[in-house]
Amino acid sequence: MFGWGDAGGYVYQKAYLEFFAAPEFVQELLQVLHNYPFVNYHIVNRCGSQDTTNCHSNTPVAVTWGVFPGREIVQPTVVDPVSFNSWKEEAFMLWETSWASLYPRGSPSHHLIKHIQDTYYLINLVDNDYVKGNVLFHLVGEVLGRLGKPPGPTEQPGGGHRNAP
Repeated sequence: MFGWGDAGGYVYQKAYLEFFAAPEFVQELLQVLHNYPFVNYHIVNRCGSQDTTNCHSNTPVAVTWGVFPGREIVQPTVVDPVSFNSWKEEAFMLWETSWASLYPRGSPSHHLIKHIQDTYYLINLVDNDYVKGNVLFHLVGEVLGRLGKPPGPTEQPGGGHRNAP
């Protein structure tokens, strides 16, 4: 992998998702996450008054790392609660500066985007069992199913996703 290390090495990556979701999705997600003990999560609202994680408050979780002959493990990508909360500020502000600003104040589109900014949650999920494969899309599909929404068109039932333990 160019830029990671010498020839003959490997780069590993755990499955990672980051997205915004409505409060009703978050309620169901928190119920479903109990069935996925290898998944770390961090869920936070715009003002930070609701901040839920199963990670230690100051401990990063490695997402990618490299292994190269004759070298220490290279660990360039981590997720940690402190950085995630800093990113949250920018992520929620983008709803206003990049999206709501495209529409006239008072328009239905502007109201919708402001509603999302004010009520949705920023979420990250990390599947720590990278050896068995990605369970995150299955997890999200399970939450959508509980909400009565079918999985997206690219997800097939049993389509290569590992079942929860």
